[in-house]
Amino acid sequence: MTNNNENLNKSSEEEFEFFSITDENDEEHDFALVTEFEADGKTYWICQEANFKDDNAVELDEDAYVAFRVERDEDGNVFLDSLDDEEFEKLNKEWQEYLENLEKEDEE
Repeated sequence: MTNNNENLNKSSEEEFEFFSITDENDEEHDFALVTEFEADGKTYWICQEANFKDDNAVELDEDAYVAFRVERDEDGNVFLDSLDDEEFEKLNKEWQEYLENLEKEDEE
């Protein structure tokens, strides 16, 4: 398993990449890309839901992460897929292990 954590430790002053997704109920949701995470040969985006305020401030739900499986076509266009329960549970376990390892590294 390889991980790219270049975006994981951004402070609130740093820039995140934001994107929007329209769900099956035609409602738009905004997300901040926290990091790209690889597991079992698949690429995932770990994101936090973003809430844009009237004063152009952004509030992120720092206690909840959302994961999307990333697919790219031959032109490099990105397509995001939701995860079924089994895939989510497996990814969540690897993500938690990854975060625990980061905490241990920070303590050393």
